[in-house]
Amino acid sequence: MDTAAPPPVIMTEVIDRVGVITLNRPERRNALNGALVAALDAGVKQMAADDEVKVVVLTGAASEGALGGFCSGGDVKDGGRGSPGMELGVPPYALEGDLSRHDTHAAMLLHLMPKPTIAMVGGPAVGAGCSLAAACDLRFAADDAVFAAKFSTNGLSGDYGGSFFWTRIIGTARARELYLLNEVIPASKALEYGMVHAVMPGAELVGYTMDKARQMARTPAAILALVKANLNAAEDEAERRRYLFAHEAENQAEAGRQMAVRLANAAERRAQSS
Repeated sequence: MDTAAPPPVIMTEVIDRVGVITLNRPERRNALNGALVAALDAGVKQMAADDEVKVVVLTGAASEGALGGFCSGGDVKDGGRGSPGMELGVPPYALEGDLSRHDTHAAMLLHLMPKPTIAMVGGPAVGAGCSLAAACDLRFAADDAVFAAKFSTNGLSGDYGGSFFWTRIIGTARARELYLLNEVIPASKALEYGMVHAVMPGAELVGYTMDKARQMARTPAAILALVKANLNAAEDEAERRRYLFAHEAENQAEAGRQMAVRLANAAERRAQSS
């Protein structure tokens, strides 16, 4: 009988003052279940608080036969909807109380922490994975990476801040195309749209990303923090940003409630017809 412990759902390491967070469910293309959502929340907070880390890279383990990975969104089958930990991804009652609490959400912290953050996208960035990529300061992608929202096709409206991150990054017209048409955007088109900063063969992605991270890590941490503060302040005032995040989370929760009603009604109809 195999008693080996299962691999951790997330891996973190620090290399030359660059903190690397790797989502580690490659068999599910790093889809977010409750355990991974909780581990991601902890991992981002760990890197934000670690004084030895000056730059943070977010990526995903490669699925079998692939060179890299990222995140295929929420796992609707294996420990996804409703499992413990998922509340850290879509906070309940998001519009109530002190909205500043959302600043410590994993996606918002990737955006706000006083350290440059890089999404190293070596595979599908779909749903929440697409949002996580947008949360980072920089995005580098393999030439076979793809981006897609795919929320409404799954009965959802969007989470992890993607609706306003992408609107800021690529503008309202492209963001509406991303969320309403749900088309899969290949890396080459993502570069054309301004969704990513560079595209390269998958075998070159890690080296390129780490070179850029080390380049930024040569700058004093205090200066990086001031630069990030300027860039964040230039986008929006804090209360507006918090409201946008909370509003998106509230609508995602409402979409989940509506889905539960539809599923219950469908089950009742099946029972009545049997």
